[in-house]
Amino acid sequence: MILRAATLSCVILLASCTTTPKVNFDADPQAQFGAYKTYSWAYNAAPQAANPLLLQRVKTSVNAYLASRGYTQGEPADFAIGFTLGARDRVEVTQLGGYGAYYRPWGAWGGGWGGGYGQVDVRNVTDGTLVIDIYDSKTKSPVWHGTATQQISSDAVSQETVDTAVSAVLANFPPPPPKAKK
Repeated sequence: MILRAATLSCVILLASCTTTPKVNFDADPQAQFGAYKTYSWAYNAAPQAANPLLLQRVKTSVNAYLASRGYTQGEPADFAIGFTLGARDRVEVTQLGGYGAYYRPWGAWGGGWGGGYGQVDVRNVTDGTLVIDIYDSKTKSPVWHGTATQQISSDAVSQETVDTAVSAVLANFPPPPPKAKK
């Protein structure tokens, strides 16, 4: 019984540590995404107080992903791309129940020895967010917006984590064509 409870607790903790990005996107239904072949960066300078190494990892990942989809970087470009990075700390509280998942408190057998104790896990976690915006170069209008949010470690964000987030967001670019109304 103790081994089963310990194993279940470990599985729950490991599952909560590995997260996949939560992705959302929005697109202008009037945009002509099929005409887009080339892109440029909307800005080249790093914002003040931003980690220039992390920004470079994102740019490298976006360039590689777009190249794999047949887009080329060039001037003049059909669309411009920009991105924003953010992080937010939050507290995560998990109620594990009295004596774990498989043990009832002594009082549950009618002995009246009390109600046991509640086991609570409290963790500080950081959610990182990548926002990618795409603008039509001719009209200077936004045509696509995508976000990915996932838990990140407090250590430096790895290229692998960046690649996962960029791929998750840009998998929705270009968006599927709008469905015809019936």
